[in-house]
Amino acid sequence: MPKQDCKYWEKCYQRNPDHLSKYNHPPKEEKEENGSDSKKVAPKRSASSQSEEKDKPNTSSSSAESGNIKDIQEEPRGSYESETAELHREAMNNIAGKNYMEILEKRIRLSVQQEYDNLCQSNEFIRHKFLVEMPPDFYEFWKFVGTLKNDQSEKNTAGLDHLEKVFQLQLVGPFEFLAGKFHGAKMGEPGDYLRHWRFYYDPPEFQTIFVRKNTGVHYGYWRDVPQDKDNLLIARNDSTQGCEFTFIAGNIFDAFLYYLENDFVGTPFTANQVAGTKKSVQKYLSDQSLELPQLDRLQRDRNKRVVAKTFHRAGIVVPLDKKSQMGYRPLSVSDAELKKMLALLERKDIDNGSAKQAVLEKLQPIANAATIAVDESDFGTALEFGIDMFSSGHKELHMLASSLLVPAYSMLSRPQFIAIAKAHMEQRRRELNLSIFEVLK
Repeated sequence: MPKQDCKYWEKCYQRNPDHLSKYNHPPKEEKEENGSDSKKVAPKRSASSQSEEKDKPNTSSSSAESGNIKDIQEEPRGSYESETAELHREAMNNIAGKNYMEILEKRIRLSVQQEYDNLCQSNEFIRHKFLVEMPPDFYEFWKFVGTLKNDQSEKNTAGLDHLEKVFQLQLVGPFEFLAGKFHGAKMGEPGDYLRHWRFYYDPPEFQTIFVRKNTGVHYGYWRDVPQDKDNLLIARNDSTQGCEFTFIAGNIFDAFLYYLENDFVGTPFTANQVAGTKKSVQKYLSDQSLELPQLDRLQRDRNKRVVAKTFHRAGIVVPLDKKSQMGYRPLSVSDAELKKMLALLERKDIDNGSAKQAVLEKLQPIANAATIAVDESDFGTALEFGIDMFSSGHKELHMLASSLLVPAYSMLSRPQFIAIAKAHMEQRRRELNLSIFEVLK
C-alpha cells in the first residue's frame, strides 16, 4: 500500500522511525546529507504542540511558589472582605441576584440597630437624638424621683408611676430615656425624636420635660443657644390657649413645686399627699446641700440680652454690639401691624388661597428687609420675623418661616435649631399625645 504524504511536508521535524516509515517526506538537501557547515535552523513547532506545552504546568516555578500561594490562601481575611464574599455567595445562590439588595439592606439594618443599642448604654443618647445636653438639676431631680417610693431601680418606675397616678404629671422626653423606655424600642427617623413631645407652638429653643396628662399644659427647659446646659430657665405653655410662654422657675425642683401649686387640680383626698411631697422636696435639697439657681436672678440676667419679645413673649437673644448696635435691628412693622396682616388668614369670608396670596404680598417687603439685615450682620431681625411666622400657627407660612430661620440660625451658629425647626414644621400637630412611641406603633 503506497505511503501518504506527511501533511507537514518539508516543515515536519519528526525523527521517529515509525512516523518516517508511515509518511512520505521531501528528499533532504544535499548540503544537509553531506553534513555541510550550513547553519541549522530549529524546526518550527505546530500550533497544536504549542498549546499542549502551554497547558503543561511549569513544575520548576510552581513547586517554589506553591508554598507561598498556600500561605496566601490560608491567610484569614478581614471581616469586611469576609462579609463581602459571603454576601456575594448568598446572592449568587439566586442566579438573577434578586435577593442581593434585600440581604444587604438587612445587614445594614442590623448594623444600625447595633449602633442604636450601644447608644442606649449612656446619656450620649440624649445629645445624639435630641441635639441638646441636660443641666445638672435635671439629673438631681431624677435621683429625687427615685426616693418618692423608695425605688431601688435605676429606672425609677415606681416614682414615675406615682407622679402620674397621683398628680397627673408625666415626666417625658429625656426622662423617658433614663426610665429605659427607648431601650429595645422600635427605631424611628431622626425627625421623630426631635418631635417627641414637641407641642404645636414650641419653638426650637424649648424642650418639654413635664406634661400635665391629657392637656396642653407642659413645662420645659429654655435654651437660647443649643449648647446651653447650665442655669437654664424653665418655661410653661398651654398649647390649647396659644403661643405665649411664661418663665416659671430657675430650676426643675421649683418648677415641680410650681406645678403642684398652680397646675395640679387636687381634691381634699390629695391635699396631704401634696403637702408631704413638698416637704420631701425641701428635705432632699437640704440633705444634698443643693444650691439651685433662682428664677429672679436668671430672668434678670437674660432680660438684659433680649433684643425682641416676639409673638411668644419669651423673647430672643442674639449677640449685640452695644456700640455699633450690630446684631439686631427692629422689624419695619410693629407686632400689632403684623398681627393685623395675619388676621386675613383667619377670616372665613375670604377664600383661603386668595387670603394667603394677599398676606404673602404684604409680608414680602418685611421679609426682604429682614434678609438684607442678615447680609449686614443683623441676624436677630430674621430670627424675630421667622419666630413670629412660626408662632402665628399658620402652616401656610411655614415656607416663609423656614426661609428666615435657616439663615438666621446658621449665621448665629445654631444648626441644631435648624434641624429641630425643620422636623417640627414637616409634621406639626395640634394633638396632645405627642409621644414618639405613639408614632412608632
